[in-house]
Amino acid sequence: MIATRQPDLQPLALAIAAYRRSWAERDDLLRLGVVPFIPLYFLFRVLEGVQNRMFIEMQMGANADPNLMFEAILQMTTIGLGLIVVIGFFSVNWIRQMTLGRAAAPGLGLNIGQRHFLFALVMLALVIAAFGASLVVSVVFSLLGLTQLALLISMLVMVIGYLTLLTRLSPSWIGIALDAPMPLKTAWRRTAGQGGRLVGALMLTALPAFAAQSMLVALFQGLGLLEAAPLAFSVLSSFISLAYMAVQLNLFVLAYPRFVSEIV
Repeated sequence: MIATRQPDLQPLALAIAAYRRSWAERDDLLRLGVVPFIPLYFLFRVLEGVQNRMFIEMQMGANADPNLMFEAILQMTTIGLGLIVVIGFFSVNWIRQMTLGRAAAPGLGLNIGQRHFLFALVMLALVIAAFGASLVVSVVFSLLGLTQLALLISMLVMVIGYLTLLTRLSPSWIGIALDAPMPLKTAWRRTAGQGGRLVGALMLTALPAFAAQSMLVALFQGLGLLEAAPLAFSVLSSFISLAYMAVQLNLFVLAYPRFVSEIV
């Protein structure tokens, strides 16, 4: 039998379907999100405080305290690791819920196993790989005397690199959540030509989430609640972030069958 390729992914249709699926499964989103929401909320709050302190030190320029800067970087790294672990646990439960049903992620999703830790390690590896590439680019540009461009280009490389790895290797990390891991080489080959479409779909899903966050900020600013009720704002903002995370995962779940089909 002659092998044929399935139709290419359509970013807009995929983004709309991801939101529709999340809305249809909103009860399970609340069920599986309630436990990880608590540490995510506090981690985001602590991260915001550390970033503010670091920004103040950076504004001081040569007068900045290097010990405080090092401490802030260490704290941000620790918080980042915590976020990856919590997000990894939620992601595995949500992927299993979307693909295998409620029995695969029962209760509040506290049935944690090896797949959760492996998933978190893979996500950490993607971040490290993207950061490593951006660091190399930054050093190269600095050696070439282009220090002013080094930070901008390195940040672009890190974002693009991470999105490329995330999308092109998506069959592998989704497979980990389903106890059916796909070799990285196979995942990279099967997603060839579709990475840009997945990134485009991700960008489209970001628009409603960005609009919701912007409306929340405008509402709280208009009512004078940003300073009067900062905790309420943080709770709602964190909830939007968690809901958007579920939408992103749905996008990859919806695309997943295209990459595991035998005719790809």
